[in-house]
Amino acid sequence: MFIRLVAVSACVLAMVPAGSAAQSVGGGIKVGLSLGDLPEVGDVIDVQDFETSLRTGFAVGGFLTWQFEGGFAIQPEVIYTQKGVEVTFVEDSMSVDGEVETDFVDVPVLARFTFGQGSTRGYVFAGPSFDFKVNAVAKASVMGVSEEEDLDEEVEGFEFALVFGGGVEFGPVLLEARWSEGLTNLAKDAESDTADVKSRTFLILGGIRF
Repeated sequence: MFIRLVAVSACVLAMVPAGSAAQSVGGGIKVGLSLGDLPEVGDVIDVQDFETSLRTGFAVGGFLTWQFEGGFAIQPEVIYTQKGVEVTFVEDSMSVDGEVETDFVDVPVLARFTFGQGSTRGYVFAGPSFDFKVNAVAKASVMGVSEEEDLDEEVEGFEFALVFGGGVEFGPVLLEARWSEGLTNLAKDAESDTADVKSRTFLILGGIRF
């Protein structure tokens, strides 16, 4: 954990322009909708007629912004994000509705560029994200009977991802959309060499800047 935190700090420092001094430092909070997917999860689940759909969840967190000249800023964030995927498959000739829930605390370190004048401004951003697993469970429902299985030992505890997106600020209020593409294989100790389960998450967030 310490090494990962050092890596995050190093990324923040590396993204700050040499010789630049922040014009202002601010922060805020964000909350919104998350749509999660695990496109290759079928590689590690041996069932018939396997189909997936997006898992709908929520995301909430806060951020700090170091604003520099020319609209450039560095913005580290801490966001609790519900990820995963919804699944439907056939087992023992019965249709099963289920969900793989993988919740993470995401720590993106974003390079942000703001454009426009006045109280309404647009912005775009991109950067790496260091994501730490909170929990991982599988839930299934068959003929009204629900079951739950802990997947903590099967899912990696850390994920590296890339984040990019954009938004609009209306004074202190913001509205944004972002895409997070996981680069870490979350299938821990997978038996199949072809199993490469990586997350994808789309978020729609609203927030307020202090």
